[in-house]
Amino acid sequence: MDRKGCLKALAGLSLVFIFHIPRLFYLLLLASYAAVFNKGENLTANPKIHIKRAKHLLRKDNSHLLYAALELRLALERVTNFEVLLSSNASSKMIKMNDPPKKTKYLKALNENADKPHEIYIINKETGERHIWGQYRPLDAKKISRIEGKLGNLLHAQDGIAYGIANDPWYKETQDFLNESLDYLSDIVENSTPFFAYENLDTIEMIISDGNYDQ
Repeated sequence: MDRKGCLKALAGLSLVFIFHIPRLFYLLLLASYAAVFNKGENLTANPKIHIKRAKHLLRKDNSHLLYAALELRLALERVTNFEVLLSSNASSKMIKMNDPPKKTKYLKALNENADKPHEIYIINKETGERHIWGQYRPLDAKKISRIEGKLGNLLHAQDGIAYGIANDPWYKETQDFLNESLDYLSDIVENSTPFFAYENLDTIEMIISDGNYDQ
């Protein structure tokens, strides 16, 4: 090998120590950090994620029912919070309040029509044409209160319930209630646009509807 070739080989070898080995060390550190601190799925403020986890837990055995109830309780809180959070007129008290039934009542205080179903249209300002964009389904205050109350009760010790007996009627009743709550919250999240999502936009029109969501 000539002198020029030797110099290139030495330069290449030096890069191993100067660049490649430190880079490999850095990547190994990132991998070890991920392995230690980023195990599994992280928590988010997205109600869809809580609903997804609750659905998964409800497919498991009876020992997972209370964990599904916790996920649904979080989903309920996220759903009602998101509705209030989008209003530019919401006070800090309204936003910080963690009581879903009270947050549902706040919606009407923010806008008297927030308890009515609406069709949402996007308007072409040049032609005046309107196209259906989505719909708003108001939260049912009584249903929200019932779900919140029963979910909260499930997360406390239940005296007199024989948890160890697989055919205890409590399991069937609880499963039915959790699935009913899951369906309701899923429908709101998937098929309803928050009332204040398009507030003060002159290209959006919201019209009170008859609540016939299957049209």
